[in-house]
Amino acid sequence: MDDRHGTGCPCCHEDRGSIDRRAVVAGLVALPAMGANLASAQDLLDPTRLRSSRVGTEALATRSNRPPDWKGPEYARDMASSVTSAILSLVRAYGATADQIGKLQTEEKQLTDKLNEAIRNKEAILDEYRQGLFCSGCGRTKSDIISKGEQFPHSGQSIIKPTPEQIAAKERELQQGIDRLAQQLRDAKAKLAKLSPDIDAIRSQLFEGMGLWRTATSMERGIIRQEFAFDAQDYVQQRTVISRQIDAVIKDAGTAQTIPALQACIADARTWSDALAKCEDRHADDRARMATGLTNNDNTAQRQTASVQSTANEVASRITAFGLAGYLNILTTLMGRGSDGPSIAGAGYTFRMGKYDAAGFGEILPRVAEFIARASSLIIGTAPGYNSSASQELAKLDRALAQVEPRLAAALELKRQQEAAAALERQQEEARRQAEAQAREQQLANTPGSGS
Repeated sequence: MDDRHGTGCPCCHEDRGSIDRRAVVAGLVALPAMGANLASAQDLLDPTRLRSSRVGTEALATRSNRPPDWKGPEYARDMASSVTSAILSLVRAYGATADQIGKLQTEEKQLTDKLNEAIRNKEAILDEYRQGLFCSGCGRTKSDIISKGEQFPHSGQSIIKPTPEQIAAKERELQQGIDRLAQQLRDAKAKLAKLSPDIDAIRSQLFEGMGLWRTATSMERGIIRQEFAFDAQDYVQQRTVISRQIDAVIKDAGTAQTIPALQACIADARTWSDALAKCEDRHADDRARMATGLTNNDNTAQRQTASVQSTANEVASRITAFGLAGYLNILTTLMGRGSDGPSIAGAGYTFRMGKYDAAGFGEILPRVAEFIARASSLIIGTAPGYNSSASQELAKLDRALAQVEPRLAAALELKRQQEAAAALERQQEEARRQAEAQAREQQLANTPGSGS
């Protein structure tokens, strides 16, 4: 069995000779029934429920030392979960925006190539028109007809020279195509210019989101550690009261002589040894709960990081825009939680929980502001310990009981002898009275004239 209360603690080992000795003595002296039906841990630490009359107005601590507006670890845990969801939404928005940018970049390049080609073609076509190199029958240029593998000019046709009006009309026709392409190129560039701030805003919000996520995960750990510090303060206060009561029992054990006084010492010893065991058990449970909470925090943080990384990798694999996929590939390097220190440096103040529109630039959400303020003001104390182990306290109590037991046994034996002697004396007195009565009756019977 584990030794939860300190090396050699009788509560934690199979060899429980001293405890068994107290149990035997308790049976011998027929202690009150309250000793056989032990109270719960909280009852044992409730001065109104304790048998010992030594407890005064001071109350054993009952986890009442948390501030009135204290927030438990779930407060930070819920924020970390909400921020993770918002980050995933932003990653998808980043991918959608990058996809639009990629398409527009491709369109811009294609339109630029078409525009340059149209400008070059215009000059070549107009040069042919000015030289009169087009067919009189179909009106097509020499280069167009030859490119199709046909004879220029077509059979039965002649090479004609256009009029100035025809040349001007052709120039207007070609320029309209160029103007149309130029407008399409300007539109594509304008769309790209509009998307550039969006992608920058998403990047900025992702960075802020990572900061708030780190704050939330670190805050949860800080709250868990501080709650253990609160509970440890309760533990020290409880141990102080219990130790004072045990010392009082030990002091009384040295002077008690009467059977009621000796029985009271044993009853009080049992009460406070049980209270000490419950106090140690609860402290061990508090420590285990802290360790479990910190482990769960680590595991949850790893799952959230993995979720963001998986989504980021998936989105990045579909991005074709130049230079935009790389940011998502390194995104989760920003999600490492901070170290466990005495305070938390709040980050992510301007995170907008998934929003990134330009209209709300610089907006500070009240929920986020309050959270950062709480995180920044959280001071994580050091959990205090007690200056002696439970096993030492119980060992002192055992030594005191070892002094009480022979005195109680002797007092009980003396009482038994006295009661036996008194009973014998009563029997002898009764026999004497009966003998005297018989003698009187016999005397009356033997006296002449006393009969019939």
